[in-house]
Amino acid sequence: MYFLNKLKSILFYRPQRVIGWLIILVFGYLIIIPLLEMIFNTFIVQEGDVLRVGAEVGEFSSFYWQRMLASDFARKLFYEPLINTFVISITYSALAMSLGLALAWLLVKSDMPFKSIIGSIAIIPYILPSWSLAMSWLIAFRNDRIGVGAPGLVQAVLGITPPDWLAYGPIPIIIVLTLHCFAFTYLLASAALSSINASLEETALIKGAQDIEQIRKITLPLILPALSAAFLLTFARGLGNFGVSAVLGLPARYYVLSTTLFQSVKIGRLSDGYVIAIFLIAVSAVIMYGNNILIGKRRQFTTITGKGGRIRITSLGSWRYPVAYAVLIFFFFAGIVPILLLLWQSLHLRLEDFSFNLNLTYWLGHIDGFDGILIDNRVHLAAWNTLRLAVFVGFITAFIGIVVGYLVTKERGTKLSKLIDQISFLPYLMPPMAFGLVYLSMWAKPRGPLPVLYGTFALLLLAVSVSRLPFATRAGISTMSQVGNSLEEAGEVSGAGLISRFTKILLPLSKKGFMAGFILTFVSAAKDLDLVILLMVPHTIVLTTLSYSYNELGRLQFSYALAVVVIFISLLGTWLVRRLTKIDPFRGFGGIS
Repeated sequence: MYFLNKLKSILFYRPQRVIGWLIILVFGYLIIIPLLEMIFNTFIVQEGDVLRVGAEVGEFSSFYWQRMLASDFARKLFYEPLINTFVISITYSALAMSLGLALAWLLVKSDMPFKSIIGSIAIIPYILPSWSLAMSWLIAFRNDRIGVGAPGLVQAVLGITPPDWLAYGPIPIIIVLTLHCFAFTYLLASAALSSINASLEETALIKGAQDIEQIRKITLPLILPALSAAFLLTFARGLGNFGVSAVLGLPARYYVLSTTLFQSVKIGRLSDGYVIAIFLIAVSAVIMYGNNILIGKRRQFTTITGKGGRIRITSLGSWRYPVAYAVLIFFFFAGIVPILLLLWQSLHLRLEDFSFNLNLTYWLGHIDGFDGILIDNRVHLAAWNTLRLAVFVGFITAFIGIVVGYLVTKERGTKLSKLIDQISFLPYLMPPMAFGLVYLSMWAKPRGPLPVLYGTFALLLLAVSVSRLPFATRAGISTMSQVGNSLEEAGEVSGAGLISRFTKILLPLSKKGFMAGFILTFVSAAKDLDLVILLMVPHTIVLTTLSYSYNELGRLQFSYALAVVVIFISLLGTWLVRRLTKIDPFRGFGGIS
């Protein structure tokens, strides 16, 4: 009787706790259970491997782990891609963080002019799909020796043949990922720098500290949490990146773990892919754990309060305008030129042609048995799938984000709040290729009352929604933390139940956060390639996978034209949220995509 009364009391007075635990159970089923099942499958003989393993289907075996880690094939299958992955991830993370920190310092701590313009365009390279940046890099720097055998812009116009290492392989992959991901550090570091009270730095200078010493002992410790979070986001983003590594690496037979995973799945060796996916997820988990330890040890340095304080501005002197012009030129080439190159190349019949003889064959005409992208029924299907996927994902995750935001803020400081917050962010730390393989494994067979979902639009919707939860939950938590408790308490005193308070008070007050979460997930879903590439079938194809398919077939102008369409959707979505809500959806979240 006591427990029954206790349950009734919780349901009546604290129903959000019950909802919170239900959400944890659902998240656990959709995130944790499939991961555990995939690990289990690596020790079970799969159909098609009976002769190679020498055992029956379903029997326990360590064959797949031995094959990947200790066989004669291990070097090519695992260790070389592993080394390549770490070389790229560590190098580009260091470069991206240096670039982002330098830009944040210039915009926050210096007297550089044109700050509003630079701040507006700084995020463009990140809004662009990373694989489209890789394609534009090839347009500029490919040569006639590797790949399609057609010269790029530099070779065709200037007569200079770019070396193979500049066109393909680790160097261009590192450069493209650096340009795409420096925004993490820029957004987080600029927010941290703008919160530092000038009196802290001035006190150090008055006591005789030099500028370098003041930066090392005052500024850097204060922004360490932001830099640590930036490294986590940057490294995790590149660890499982597929699009850039495929476009710039595969033509030169340069493999990383994500492309090796893709090739394993492509030839039907799912268990080999499972081993790689598990390793990618394990590395991400270790990085997150190390990040938490680092932040935990340095919390005593966190003195940023947000209270009225001045920002110490450093004068650049005669370098003010040269530095500003250099930054503007950099962003022109990093954000605008890639779009122009893709559009320009899609308007030429031949890849080596960079003249002003433009035509719309690849948009509206017919060539070599292919219709232009605006009249091709397959493109229409892909566009329809892309839009409905992005819209449904946007609404579903935005609503869940508001609910999670409410639960986290309402139960702030409790274990329930922390657990919901952490588990809702977990999908971002799972590399997209690994996450896609988890869901491929999970839904390739019936699960209780649910049928096989592989090959259905429902699987795409479920996988993309779960993987994009971090976007919406960050926006939801940020929004709900600004809603005062007194408003809900007034409704509660008036007799309104939880659902009534949520729908009539909280949702209307959080509509901007809902829109921000919707657009964030809409844009991210529309430009996603790394996750959906493993899950799509011909009738669920989307624009990104169709563009990659054209790229694999060597029909590059079709691929470039579709990339322009995806870029247009991404830029339009970001502009709309800023226009409609007057907020920047990337602020406060770290620019996750």
